[in-house]
Amino acid sequence: MTVWTFLFLLLVGGAAFIVLGSVLALKLHGERAAFKENYQRFHFSKRTGIAISTARSSIKFKLGSASKAYQFSDVRSWDKHWHRSKHEGTITVNVRDIGHPNWTISFGNEREMDKWHELIRQAVNEDLKL
Repeated sequence: MTVWTFLFLLLVGGAAFIVLGSVLALKLHGERAAFKENYQRFHFSKRTGIAISTARSSIKFKLGSASKAYQFSDVRSWDKHWHRSKHEGTITVNVRDIGHPNWTISFGNEREMDKWHELIRQAVNEDLKL
């Protein structure tokens, strides 16, 4: 194999990598846009997502490919946990659903996690209007 053949293969491989990355990014963008449609607030982190609509009294969760919306009255409890060693946190929401009773949302920022914990509390308990 000559140097030119090696450089050509390297160029083709790099171009294929860029095209694949672009396709995956567009797919992820489309999934997120569809998930957050008609919701005023939303958060995504590590294949998890949460969205709140006070106008519809609805909260929506995403975990991997699973996604489901619930009414605020279906939310039973929620808890937050910050993992100091990993510098990441989670909010776990328990809902009235036999098939998927617990949803865990990842957060990479403690302040963002605290904000969402308070948003859930006010939306469910205090009739928050966004």
